[in-house]
Amino acid sequence: MNLPDGCVSACTACTHRSLLGQQSLNQKFDFLSRILHPWNHLIDPVISVAEDQRIGYRSKVSLAVNLNKNEWQFGMLKKEEIIPIHHCPVHSFPINQLIGFLADILPANADFPLKRLVVSGKQVVLVVKSGQIPDSSWLTDHITFEIKKIGFDGVWFHLNPSTGKRVFGKGGWHLMWGEPISVDEEGLVYGPASFQQLIPGLARVALDTATDFLKPDKNAALVDLYCGTGSGLRRWLFHTQNVLGVELSMEAVRCTLINAPGALVYVGKCSQRIPQINAFLGQVAKVNTSRLLYVNPPRTGVEPEITEWIISKMQPHRLAYLSCSAGTLKRDLYRLESGGYTVVRIQPFDFFPLTKHVESLAMLERS
Repeated sequence: MNLPDGCVSACTACTHRSLLGQQSLNQKFDFLSRILHPWNHLIDPVISVAEDQRIGYRSKVSLAVNLNKNEWQFGMLKKEEIIPIHHCPVHSFPINQLIGFLADILPANADFPLKRLVVSGKQVVLVVKSGQIPDSSWLTDHITFEIKKIGFDGVWFHLNPSTGKRVFGKGGWHLMWGEPISVDEEGLVYGPASFQQLIPGLARVALDTATDFLKPDKNAALVDLYCGTGSGLRRWLFHTQNVLGVELSMEAVRCTLINAPGALVYVGKCSQRIPQINAFLGQVAKVNTSRLLYVNPPRTGVEPEITEWIISKMQPHRLAYLSCSAGTLKRDLYRLESGGYTVVRIQPFDFFPLTKHVESLAMLERS
């Protein structure tokens, strides 16, 4: 097996790294066809990036950290053992530079309880297993100058005494240097814990596809659930002023209010915001109004209460559902079809080249 330069054979993250681009896409298409077999005749070929763009694309990482014989290791956990991946070819060049730099300058002693390195674009988070800010005297002006030169805007401590599989806890955020938010290449602001699609160009294509299907216009009322930092909301506002979003993360909502001024945005679980969404629709939805829905839920899929609300109350004319889990998408499509919706198309996207992961945009109409 010919691994890309810098790839560590023991790392299990990129299971498609030995495949050519089209071989990987074929496997992803076959996987979706098996899982989504009732609709496999509606699945389009997977949209991806050029072969030379399959590496160096990951600008957001969450890496386990360990001090081993006075040497810092950053990598993937495998049965409680860390597999160091300091030169991963999938990581962006600035991230690999940052890892090498931190490995050299972090305090090499057991009193510095660093357990995780999380990088979100240009925001760096050091997750420490402590309830108190550890010694930060190492973070000198010279060090921050070098971090800025590599390409990062902010360095945080996140205090989480119970950090483990759940990386972040509630609270415990401390900006140690720099700016609390950054701006991506789309002009969208984001924070240290914000969700971002890893390949902006592909994310634009996904939104283009959803827009072409939903057909929002000045007479439409569009609800965007699990709206993140508002990339979709900003798009919808080009077509209609009747836009509402719901997002669980307060940080993401703060960013959304900057990214999509004019959109009505609520923080909380989508199922908890049903009364506010109903009130919004009651105000803006007239007889000739197109009710449109866009959802981009986590791997757990759409909340059951939301699925029931879609079917019984909102009854959108068109629905676009971007899913990162074929299993929960299958479950939700069954529920929506039983409630009077028809799947008209499924467009897969290769947001994670070299890995087995594939996302799908399902498009449904009211029967």
